[in-house]
Amino acid sequence: MRKQSLDKIDIAIIGHLQVDGRRAYTTIARDLGISEASVRQRVARLLRTNVIQIVAVSSPLDLGLIWAQVHLRVEGTRLEAVAAEVAELSQVDYVGICAGSFDVIVGVVAHDREELMDVLVNHIRRISGVQHAELLLHLKVLKDNYEWSPGEGPERS
Repeated sequence: MRKQSLDKIDIAIIGHLQVDGRRAYTTIARDLGISEASVRQRVARLLRTNVIQIVAVSSPLDLGLIWAQVHLRVEGTRLEAVAAEVAELSQVDYVGICAGSFDVIVGVVAHDREELMDVLVNHIRRISGVQHAELLLHLKVLKDNYEWSPGEGPERS
């Protein structure tokens, strides 16, 4: 997968949309000193290339749902196959292949404990190549922020 090249204007547009995904293109254009058509074309490209998504974000906990992470250790030759199979589960909202103690991190949203147990025991743990699954249950979220910059990293002294 090739990394998308972003210029300063793309990064500024993303910043505006992170604050308010419904912000008018005319407002963004005025703030950046470019045309509304340019903003519209750039946003369309960022959406088309999956650099950004514009969605309504809600907390599963605030909706009365169970929100968990499952950390998996996977047989090396099955890593991408396991990740792809887990990603097909309807209760899974996130799958990431990792470096470190675990190979795959999975986000799961379930309506109740029985559904969570079914996903873990009858689906995830039965996937060929899963060697170990560890469940972490979200009890309270203190920070969930989407306002970070895709630009240069933090200033270093």
